Amino acid sequence: MLSAIAIGIGAATSARAEDIFALARAMLEQAPPHAGAKIFTLARKAETPALREAAARLGVDVVSLDEVEFSARQKEFLARGATASALAQAKTGFASVAEAAALMGGGPKAVLIAPRRAQNNVTCALAAPADELNL
Repeated sequence: MLSAIAIGIGAATSARAEDIFALARAMLEQAPPHAGAKIFTLARKAETPALREAAARLGVDVVSLDEVEFSARQKEFLARGATASALAQAKTGFASVAEAAALMGGGPKAVLIAPRRAQNNVTCALAAPADELNL
């Protein structure tokens, strides 16, 4: 069993709580067994009511990521498996949001266990510590 899963979330301002919840829940249901999870997202999104409501429904905390550090580490996240997105770059200034947030939240040895999925103005990706996976 994994100790924790990092849920990376990127969401448009128009994203609804039910859409964030539905996507994250669907991805968590397909993830390996885990003891806990947290949502990791950009500082500018961490306090949005929709994200907070979705996190409460999932029973997880929301962690705000420092955007200066997040920006400085974009190349690292891409090298660790995050996929660049022209849309994310245009909307946020970052090449990757959901996958990079999951990797940053999961720690220095985290790997993606579910690449980003996007629907209804929400992107979600999952990461976990590599040393807890049977790779």
